[in-house]
Amino acid sequence: MSADGPRGPEEQVVLLTVAADAELLPPVADFVRQTARRIGLTGEAAAHLQRAVEVVCRNVVENAFGPDDDGRYDVLVLRRPGQVVVAVEDLGLPGDYERFESGEDSALSEMLRHSFADEVRFLNLGRGGNRVELVKSLPHADVRKHASEDEHRENAQAPAAAEDAQIGVRMMLPGESPALARSVYRSYGYGYDWDDIYYPERVRELQESGLMRSCVAVSGGEIVGHLALTLGRPDAPVAEAGQAVVDPRYRGHHLFPKMKTFLADRAREDGIYGLYSEATAVHPYSQKGNLHLGARETGYLLGYIPASVAYKEIGDGRAGRRGSVALMYLRTNSEPEREVYPPIRYESVVRRVVEHNGLRRRLVEAEPPELSSSRMSVNVRRDHNVAFLRVAEPGSDLTDLVRARLRELCVHRMDCVYVDLPLSHPATQNVRLDGLGFFFGCVIPEGADGGGDALRLQYLNNVEVEPGDVSTASPFGEELLGLIFDQKAGR
Repeated sequence: MSADGPRGPEEQVVLLTVAADAELLPPVADFVRQTARRIGLTGEAAAHLQRAVEVVCRNVVENAFGPDDDGRYDVLVLRRPGQVVVAVEDLGLPGDYERFESGEDSALSEMLRHSFADEVRFLNLGRGGNRVELVKSLPHADVRKHASEDEHRENAQAPAAAEDAQIGVRMMLPGESPALARSVYRSYGYGYDWDDIYYPERVRELQESGLMRSCVAVSGGEIVGHLALTLGRPDAPVAEAGQAVVDPRYRGHHLFPKMKTFLADRAREDGIYGLYSEATAVHPYSQKGNLHLGARETGYLLGYIPASVAYKEIGDGRAGRRGSVALMYLRTNSEPEREVYPPIRYESVVRRVVEHNGLRRRLVEAEPPELSSSRMSVNVRRDHNVAFLRVAEPGSDLTDLVRARLRELCVHRMDCVYVDLPLSHPATQNVRLDGLGFFFGCVIPEGADGGGDALRLQYLNNVEVEPGDVSTASPFGEELLGLIFDQKAGR
């Protein structure tokens, strides 16, 4: 499961190497603003980016270098599909989080307070230095601004399509993204969870880059269903199956299993090891559909779905409450054999997931390796109000690093915080985060950045989830959910 969404391919537009001099901050930030305007950001969005860049660069100038250092840092402006990204890199001292611990504002705190960017990523690269990414979505046309509300209402109230309706499933063409956006609007109105799907140009760029590979169900020349594979990079070993759309008139025509089978066959041909899905656990039906196709549960993320996502068929009892998801994995090719090193606290539940999914893994013990500084990134998603801490290499400072970032994120009212640990790294075996309130979430096969599986731990920040709020669809799902709630309760 991708914590931070598609990252590449990308085009480097600008690279500035700047002396660590506070007097240079205003012209550097203004140059970034002007460049962002040329790429396509609006004036207000570019101004927000300018202020964010100045905050991040000021943090580097004031904290990354000693008084006798000839400090320099790089500012990059990048163009990714549907996005402008500004990256600030330095080889100075890590420890921006230490400012927060001492009562000062860190750069992350500033970003969270002012919402300067759509996404913020802080990467601690150990000896490789530090990198901050500020992500702004380009202001492409929103199909909802030009669609009639009657169009959605009439489609929702239209009679069901004939049982013998001719429906074909095929790969979607990038040029069909406007038709897809209109289909989503007709079916869901304003309420579809993945907002980018309403922006045809963003979807088109993702399709052309290979980061999103969609199939559509078509009847009478009209798109009536959609399912996509989303990849972190074009050559990623696993993909997420999501953005499922079924026109209300065609429910009962089994479009979801037809489309997922179609994409699984395509993934098999492309050499992808497997597909994972975030199946809602607000009801069991999505999980049942995935189980029927051969997928298996690898965990449950409690409170992952924002309270704003409505499930009309469930009634309004969930109003104002976050929902949960089951992570489902469908193998499409045999994955490599790997040794994995789960922390002792999570060893038994990881073993059950590995065995139930038939993964080619050996749980082993390792001699404690020599540890250096941790390499970890922090990605904040404001649209879901969640944060992901992705650990590339656990170091001796990992507990302190996670504790500090967790406190920052909780102060700024992130609802859910997730830590991804690399199961193939021997140092993961000695990680201890349960004392900070983290408990098991899921295993993501082949989901670690450096290869191998990711163990995702979860933390809920004043989010109430009870066992009765989460639906399961199999005996193993019920067993796994029970283990998760036991860990949540500290048992």
